[in-house]
Amino acid sequence: MTISNYTNSDLLNELIARGILTQSQADSATRKADRALDRQVKADALNFLKTQITEAIEACESHVFSVKKTGNSIGVMDLVEAERSQVLKALTQLTADGVLRKVGLVGGVEKPTSEVNAFQIRYIRNVSEAPTEFETNESSEEAK
Repeated sequence: MTISNYTNSDLLNELIARGILTQSQADSATRKADRALDRQVKADALNFLKTQITEAIEACESHVFSVKKTGNSIGVMDLVEAERSQVLKALTQLTADGVLRKVGLVGGVEKPTSEVNAFQIRYIRNVSEAPTEFETNESSEEAK
């Protein structure tokens, strides 16, 4: 029987039987593999949520978002099915990736997030692909 024919548990049992590993080492290796798998599953779920959020905010006309709906922003939790903590993690990563910009919004005026309370935090979509006002005016003059 070659090593490729063994399952993970069979291989561990064989190594224990031959005295190469102890039972505690095998248990530790199993727990470590389980933790790595759990981390990967969580990372995949978070990446999927980030994709959902990105697609949802690109479909909206508004460019101001918050975790929950407010009077002057769209709530991301209304756009996707996820727990609040996961939405916050995804928004934090999207901010780090440059997709969103985190600002404080008080009375329609942007302020640094360090100067506002948690209820005034908003996420603004970076619209670098959109033409600027100058580019829009220039293209309309060329069409004349």
